[in-house]
Amino acid sequence: MLKNMLVPLDGSDYSWSAAKHAIQIAKAFRATIHGLTVTDVKIVDGQIAEDLKIDHDTAERIYQDKGHALLDRLGDECAEMKVVFRPISVTGMVSGSICQSASKIGAEIIAIGKRGVNAGWSGPLLGSTAESLIRQSGRSVLLSQENYNPIKTVFVAYDGSVVSIRALRFAAELCAKCKWKMNVITVHRSPAKRDKLLKQAEETAELHDMKITKIGKGGEVIKQILEVTSEEPNALIVIGAYSGRLRELLLGSVAERIIHRANQPILVYRPHLLRG
Repeated sequence: MLKNMLVPLDGSDYSWSAAKHAIQIAKAFRATIHGLTVTDVKIVDGQIAEDLKIDHDTAERIYQDKGHALLDRLGDECAEMKVVFRPISVTGMVSGSICQSASKIGAEIIAIGKRGVNAGWSGPLLGSTAESLIRQSGRSVLLSQENYNPIKTVFVAYDGSVVSIRALRFAAELCAKCKWKMNVITVHRSPAKRDKLLKQAEETAELHDMKITKIGKGGEVIKQILEVTSEEPNALIVIGAYSGRLRELLLGSVAERIIHRANQPILVYRPHLLRG
């Protein structure tokens, strides 16, 4: 059961898209949105402030004022949708502050843009903050595209592994609450194996009273998943990721390449968050 979602804001279209996805989910679960702005110490104590001859307190106040304006805007959007909102404003290292805030409030999901305010200079790569969070946060992370489209359907990548079973259960709960259509994609060279895996997925989804559309494909895994999901702009892709030592997320090449190449938002499911 989702109770808390953390939404870090930097003012970019990516972060507002993530915020809107979070509101959509939070409303269905009657969860609380915690908006977060971080005044980056690398800026207020760094070369930029020094070059501009701005002292620490002045630089911090400028960025805090900007952060408060972002939180006010998110608060208004939550109020309009009748979603409970709590603002958080901190100063520190961005990724570390997000992780600490998520832990403090017990956030089940962090909703963040795939890229941030510097997207125009980062090319097609995932932003450094998003990259860090999916590997170190200890939370499931929803990565949003720049242009917001309300989610209407979910595609779950399923291979029968423990983590994909848990991701499937989590996705089924999301779909049941949000009233989304649910699709399960299995890619395997053996038709018999595909049918077996999809049957397992169907039985798992039925535990949440969810009916699924079963999609079995042969061929190269990443290509098939991207081709199927690209046909639906209002989709969320759910993929599981493995948890390794030192709380670092071990994505694997398939998950990582899907994250970088997909045109839709992606929920990277962190296994140990499932309860029950």
